Amino acid sequence: MTLTLQLRAEPPAPVDASVLTAEVSARDVLRCGRERLQVGDLFTVTGSVGDGLILDGDLRRFDGIGRGLADGEVVVHGDVGDWAGADMSGGLLAIHGSAGNRLGAAAPGARAGMRGGEIVVTGDAGEEAGAGLRRGLVAIGGRAGPGAGLRMLAGTVIALGGFVAEAGMGNRRGSLVSGASLTPLPTYAFAARMRLPALGLQLRRIRAVGLPVADELLAARWERWSGDGLELNRGELLIYDGESKHSGPSKLGLASSLREHRGGEAA
Repeated sequence: MTLTLQLRAEPPAPVDASVLTAEVSARDVLRCGRERLQVGDLFTVTGSVGDGLILDGDLRRFDGIGRGLADGEVVVHGDVGDWAGADMSGGLLAIHGSAGNRLGAAAPGARAGMRGGEIVVTGDAGEEAGAGLRRGLVAIGGRAGPGAGLRMLAGTVIALGGFVAEAGMGNRRGSLVSGASLTPLPTYAFAARMRLPALGLQLRRIRAVGLPVADELLAARWERWSGDGLELNRGELLIYDGESKHSGPSKLGLASSLREHRGGEAA
């Protein structure tokens, strides 16, 4: 069974939407500025409470969607605000749009972020995606903003469109995967170029749940950089090897598939 929430209109103030998980009901309370509103005041509610939640609308003023998700699925058709998927421990958060800052990151005042589960975003993500990540997977179809993987402890952050800047600062044991060229931080050291079957399995998984992963990425070579040298130096940054024999078609194919996917979502 699935509950579907269709946004009626843009709320008058930012909304603390942390109750919007797979177990939400129409009577649960949302904080909207200084007001307290029931879910049914902002959304048209259909279906029934079960193992899944579908959200539809422009939710950029809704912060914390899927926060603390432990089980089930939350699927969003539209952009979302900050802190989506923060402090998750299980389940799947699928966002068919873009996400704000601190996607899947540690909650305010906490050192560790996600402890499990999967987040998949078809568009871009803001600053510090996966900050403090302990376990789990954050996958972004577009670009990840500055500071992705900040002080991550473990887990994986994938950005098919690449990282903007300062990816993996303070990384201890985590993996960051860039589908576009990237200049690593100076605290990362080049290790090798290699094919990574385990990464191929992760890419197949995120393609199965909605991201347009180009076929050539599944068996591509990747540059592996180890870091952060200021921490344990046991994390890694994996960068798509643009010097491979597939370099031209891969870059064009990835960009094209992303455009086609986003166009299909808009349609």
